Amino acid sequence: MPSHKTGRKLTRSHTTIIEKARDVVSALERQPDVTKISLGIIKQIGLGKPAVKFHPITGGFRCIVRGNVSIQEIWVYVRGDEAETLGVQAKVLALFE
Repeated sequence: MPSHKTGRKLTRSHTTIIEKARDVVSALERQPDVTKISLGIIKQIGLGKPAVKFHPITGGFRCIVRGNVSIQEIWVYVRGDEAETLGVQAKVLALFE
């Protein structure tokens, strides 16, 4: 069930978040290299196993989080170079192991 989340690094335009994405966002908020997190669309897709995918964007990456019955896009902006971005992604991947 989607809920709402606010925080210092989160944009205020959209605050609805799926359950598995809440864990991801909480982990991202604790990373010092993450400067901004923008929550994106939520789509209902049916039953499945939680997973995550990353797509590079200028200044960070787009994170697609799959929960049990829905997916959500999260746009993550990272300070630094590709090494810092990969480090942040590794911390998110650890949540799905």
